[in-house]
Amino acid sequence: MGKRIKELRKEKGVTLKTLSDAVGIAVSTLSGYEKEVGEKGYRNPKIENWIKLADYFKVPVDYLEGRGWSQDDVVEVLLFMIANRYNGYIGDPFYVEVDNGKVFKYGFDKVDLDSVDPKDLPGYKEKMKEYLKQQVTIDENEKGRKVTHSDDYLQDDYYDDYFDELVGVYAPNDEVVRQSLIDEIDNPTIDLASVLGGLLPGDEIRKIETAYIEFDSEDNLLEELHSRNETFFAFKKILLDNIKSLSDYAFLASIGEGWGMQPSPEYVIAKRLSDELQEKKFDSKMASFKVDPYKASKKNIDAMSVTSNDHELLFEIVAYLLDENKELKKRVDQLESKLPK
Repeated sequence: MGKRIKELRKEKGVTLKTLSDAVGIAVSTLSGYEKEVGEKGYRNPKIENWIKLADYFKVPVDYLEGRGWSQDDVVEVLLFMIANRYNGYIGDPFYVEVDNGKVFKYGFDKVDLDSVDPKDLPGYKEKMKEYLKQQVTIDENEKGRKVTHSDDYLQDDYYDDYFDELVGVYAPNDEVVRQSLIDEIDNPTIDLASVLGGLLPGDEIRKIETAYIEFDSEDNLLEELHSRNETFFAFKKILLDNIKSLSDYAFLASIGEGWGMQPSPEYVIAKRLSDELQEKKFDSKMASFKVDPYKASKKNIDAMSVTSNDHELLFEIVAYLLDENKELKKRVDQLESKLPK
């Protein structure tokens, strides 16, 4: 909590006195807000003061209260990805497997799912019920229930009622079901290295790589990034200037912890940045169409995986439609000029 208030204040170059004058909260009180729980002088804001501070910094109250990831935490991950040349395993406090710049959805390679409690794997109960139906014979007297194999509704009810007990008897180690679930799990990756390469100018990426090249071990690099020094904040500005998502505090506050079989926070960040890159590419294409729609159309058609004859045919069609659109616009402009002012 206090860390977020202090980070935002430092980022804006605002003193406690300036903030105090702006929101009407005493300096001593604000100082207490910036302390962590357990520190001497710590104070927890009332809801009305949370709102005042959130309005001043233009962030959601959730973010100010410490939910999700801070902007600096996300910057730290991205800088590490660049400085570490997009390879390796990101260690404490970020637990995510990286394979040549690709971030796994569940934060680790699929082979590591063997260490996950099968109950935490997606679809566990449904898959286990299927397995139990193959192993368990239900007769009229079992568990005092009168059911038949043809009565699907009552059978499902039976497996739900005695699920844990049946698992303990017929599948105590869950290995058959575990392997079946692992085989079916989709654990996709996002190439975060390429995404960052598309969002940031190449010379800026080289600056970051060069600045951290002296660190020959991951621990040293992480320690440097954790220190949040002058170099960190200089590169943070580069990222903020080029990545819009870093200024979306509602998004930052929504990033979860990613425990169990939830998408890892790093994957959520990578997905958001990937979407932003696609928007950037789309906006760039639209801008080029506005400057010269014929040239932009030809460039995009030439990039298609079709024959040269098809390229020519497609461009003829597009050029015809552009000509028609130009004529239509000319007629609209003529009609508008005749309307009474």
